[in-house]
Amino acid sequence: MMDIEANLQRGEALFVEGLFDEAETVFQEVLGLKPENYEALNNIGVIYHNRGHLEQAEQFFLKALDINGEYLDALSNLADLYQAANQNEKEADCLEIILPFHTNDYDMFNRLAVLYVEMGKNDRALPLLEASLSLVPNQENVKKMLQSVKAASYTPVNRNASGKNHTPAVSIGLPVYNGGKYLSEAIESILEQDFEDFELIISDNASTDNTPDICLAYQKSDSRIRLVRQERNMGIKVNFLNVLGLSCAPYFMFATHDDLHEKSFVSKCIKVLQADKSVSLVYPHTKLLNSNSEFLGIAKDYVKVDQNDPVERFRHLIWELGICNMMLGLFRTHLLKASATWGISIFGDTLLLSEVALSGKIIQIPEQLFIRRFTRNYNYKSPDDRNAQLMSETDPSLFEQGISLPHCKLTYAHLDVINNSHLGISQKEALIQETIKCFKARYGNHMKYEIDRAVNLISNGIYYWTWRNDKSEAASFTEITHLGYYRISNLLKTLQEALLIYPERSDLLECYIKCIEHCNSSGGSSCAMG
Repeated sequence: MMDIEANLQRGEALFVEGLFDEAETVFQEVLGLKPENYEALNNIGVIYHNRGHLEQAEQFFLKALDINGEYLDALSNLADLYQAANQNEKEADCLEIILPFHTNDYDMFNRLAVLYVEMGKNDRALPLLEASLSLVPNQENVKKMLQSVKAASYTPVNRNASGKNHTPAVSIGLPVYNGGKYLSEAIESILEQDFEDFELIISDNASTDNTPDICLAYQKSDSRIRLVRQERNMGIKVNFLNVLGLSCAPYFMFATHDDLHEKSFVSKCIKVLQADKSVSLVYPHTKLLNSNSEFLGIAKDYVKVDQNDPVERFRHLIWELGICNMMLGLFRTHLLKASATWGISIFGDTLLLSEVALSGKIIQIPEQLFIRRFTRNYNYKSPDDRNAQLMSETDPSLFEQGISLPHCKLTYAHLDVINNSHLGISQKEALIQETIKCFKARYGNHMKYEIDRAVNLISNGIYYWTWRNDKSEAASFTEITHLGYYRISNLLKTLQEALLIYPERSDLLECYIKCIEHCNSSGGSSCAMG
């Protein structure tokens, strides 16, 4: 009597050798003895599939499954057949049966997820992609697909239905560049606010990842979103100013692509602003996460800036401000738009907050409503690398200043804010002295390094040298061109500002005098500053 198991093995060996006809004969002999042998039926189906006879192959696979509905080989082969025939729904049905038996096979999750995406069933794809990433986290393509699926499938529960001519109460500006990894979560945390009367302005700074696709998908899903895209990367400052300039609401807040907001963030902040006109800015307590979204703790970001006296508010801010979470709170829009401090320094957030403190109270809500994720790399190789990188990211035009003193500039800009304020003369004088004392204490090492560097360059005959330390950009006093007069004028202003802070630095004064003399001796008397 024929050994069915031996013949199945013999037929499979013939199939491996490419002897399909001989293999089919052996499997047919098995079926002659045992018609319900689902293995032989499946194997004949494989043979017909390899011949390109998909309909016949399908019939054999289905017969095998009629006998044993959980025969995984036949299910897998049938799924492959439907894949070849572009029959997505049938392929997905097969994979759904197989999947519980392959819970550690991330490729299986991905395959089924792709099918559902192609069929427009994002709700079915979402948990599959998440399951795949839980098995193998570092699948960048899967991460991108998950973000796109989240964006495309998002449907806001509450949507502003007041019409296109409606002016919202709050404008939220989200400048972004290559924020695809966290962007969907950030947008959803805004759209799910329990305060509905807002507009979300997204300015994409010429991203090169999947950021544009995510933004477009959300824009289609929610009429409150306004999306603009820069043709080239303009730097962070320009992108921040872009979303602010496009805003029309009386209240404004900045958002970022990697931070999150609890649902009551906006409603609780605006309640404080509407109740007290003396308040300029409201921000909540902050939870901190690392780049893997692991909880780090609660930020120590409280600064006592709720006094009636603007001088006291300013004092407390400059001495106590550390992490600038309040910059991402809710402002009165007109204060931001009227600010004269944008772009003066690479540390523009601290400067702007000081200006706001003179205008009104800054209140912190005692609830953890903001979630900040630390994703930035702060491992600079040197002070020069730090300044160069910050300028590149924030405002590349700052390189045009040549020899610059960023921390001295920050200090002087604060003094300028005081001088241009509505404070009395005696108040201004006292606060200027307090600010110089504060900044020397807090940033003295930075300022000393920057001044020493400038003195060394000027003493060696260089009047133009950026933080990129690119020798090709250097300009010396021996060849002062017309452009050089402008550059030396800027340098004179920079040195003059530093001398207000460090009048005791005789070497700094000597460099200042040297710049004037070179300008005058070359016929550039207009460069001299009194």
